[in-house]
Amino acid sequence: MLLLSQNVIAAEWLISPSLNIGMTQSDNIRLAPRGSESADQVTQIDPGISMTGKGSALKFNANYQMQNIFYRKDSEAISRNHSFNTNANAELIDEVVFLDARAAISQSNISINGPLAASYANVTSNRAHIGSFSLTPYLRHNFNNIATSEIRYIRDAVYSRSAGFANRQADTVQVNLKNSPAHKTLGWGIDYQKQRINYSATIQTVGVAGSESYSVNLGYAITPQFTLKATSGHEKFDYLSTGKNPEGTTQTAGFSWIPTERTNIEAMLGHRFYGDTYMLNVGHRTRKTVWNLGYNEDITTTQAQFLLPATINTASFLNNLWSASIPDDAARQQYVDDFIQERGLPNSLADPINFSSNRVFLQKRLQASVAVTGKRNTILLSIFAMSRETQTSATMDSALLGTNNFATTDKAKQVGGNALWRLRISARTNGSISADALATGRKNYTRSLKLGISRQLQPKLTGSVELRQAQQHSDKIGGGYQENAVSASLLMKF
Repeated sequence: MLLLSQNVIAAEWLISPSLNIGMTQSDNIRLAPRGSESADQVTQIDPGISMTGKGSALKFNANYQMQNIFYRKDSEAISRNHSFNTNANAELIDEVVFLDARAAISQSNISINGPLAASYANVTSNRAHIGSFSLTPYLRHNFNNIATSEIRYIRDAVYSRSAGFANRQADTVQVNLKNSPAHKTLGWGIDYQKQRINYSATIQTVGVAGSESYSVNLGYAITPQFTLKATSGHEKFDYLSTGKNPEGTTQTAGFSWIPTERTNIEAMLGHRFYGDTYMLNVGHRTRKTVWNLGYNEDITTTQAQFLLPATINTASFLNNLWSASIPDDAARQQYVDDFIQERGLPNSLADPINFSSNRVFLQKRLQASVAVTGKRNTILLSIFAMSRETQTSATMDSALLGTNNFATTDKAKQVGGNALWRLRISARTNGSISADALATGRKNYTRSLKLGISRQLQPKLTGSVELRQAQQHSDKIGGGYQENAVSASLLMKF
């Protein structure tokens, strides 16, 4: 703690309080089925604060907003939500002891088939607050330029007030030993991980679980840009599977290729206990664009995804986009935060509906994204396709979703995407058009369209107006809805 305090004092800090005041008029505030709509006028008073710290041994970034939502007709719906996200990295002892930490509070959909709110002002019973944190101290050591080692201990937790959703507390140990970077032709590594997870819930089918794995990794650089890779190991998961025994050997083979300093390609294929497995990651960057293409698959849970979201982080994506035009890290981070807040962007691009579940599942995900920026235009595009195949019994979700809910079936698919076009109309005025679409395997189709304009009224005061329409079509009896809304807001910074 003393070492961390010294790093905190030595860092340069930028603190930005804000206050967002808005009003929304909606013709279907509860996203009710056709014929049951109810209109309402909503007022939001949202104080917030963002904080960044940068030092030789510390990087810190945090954003918090308190959303106070008032309804003119439905006083019982008045609510207060908290949105929080922070990441910190500290070097406690030079090149030896480090600390990573993160925490988040957000809202998540409970069921993929329920109404999917386009705004926090919408009143639905299909959302739950999720809180998560992880704390990771770790050690690094260099063995005389022969090998390097890293030992990590991870303590994490996921909490929710949603009835039937299991809270998670986990302890993980990771050990890695690999060749020194000085050996550039032949590379090797040994990885070991052991995890123990405790799920606390009112249902008896959720208890203590975990996993253990080890692998040996080899790499051979044919050229400085092209490297062949292979891994071999063993993995074991501690859960009661409805299919294959969750234990077996793992083998993968592939390559990494860096044809230019702006382009990287990595591809792997192999076999795990559930069958064949594949991985692809392609990245390309130019002066005005950032391109990403990725495919991955893994055994995971909803709780684990709240800790390590399998999505493209909006802030990181935009940070890469403007890295050339805004070289200062702190100034660029503040610009990104302002852009996301003013435009009301989601935390991740083309985010699949991470519906709550207590089950273990095999998730396969393909995603592509591109960002383009110019003198007056900024364009963000992202598409995805994702499938989940559950590995454990549906009874684990009966208390959460009910026995007849689609999310408790063995397979689920989602296909979707989003697009944002931001136009700089003048030095102080911006316009935007954004669209989102999501389709599921049960023939549910959800889309939303937003048109907005914002103007900087004073150096620290911005006004915005937005029109939106959201629709859901469903083959479920009584499903589907449409909402039309207009909102206006003032964002003040101090």
